Amino acid sequence: MNRTWGTVVLGLLITLLIIFFAILGLYFLPDNSKTSLNPTAIVTVIEAPIATSIPRETWVPSPTPELTTEPITTGGLKMGEYAQIYGTDGDGLRIRTGPGQSYNVNFIGLDSEVFLIIGGPEEADGYVWWHLEAPYDEGRNGWAAENYLRIVTTP
Repeated sequence: MNRTWGTVVLGLLITLLIIFFAILGLYFLPDNSKTSLNPTAIVTVIEAPIATSIPRETWVPSPTPELTTEPITTGGLKMGEYAQIYGTDGDGLRIRTGPGQSYNVNFIGLDSEVFLIIGGPEEADGYVWWHLEAPYDEGRNGWAAENYLRIVTTP
């Protein structure tokens, strides 16, 4: 029977030690209840987006003038007159930096758009080319093939 009392006493001592260390641990642990009453906000700064430039002109394919075996004529166009783009079926006309297909495209002229003829005619690549300028913007100018131009009497 002594062994039984010894086991009981040892169990009680272990239980008391566990309770003692639990109380001791609670006493020395930091009190988190105070910080939970005053939470700290976390602020993340996100920069505002920067406006990006939008291209002013987009490339729109336009028909390339067809080669003809007929002799080149000026079709009534002449410097100082106004010419209107037509016959591109809404695709527009490539207005180039020089008279010929090897020159870069400056912009696309739209059907019914009217330009002042400021130069030409120049023959290149089997076409007659005219130097055009928008009456409302001198910077909008370039060379166009005559096949898609017609003379207008009133701009």
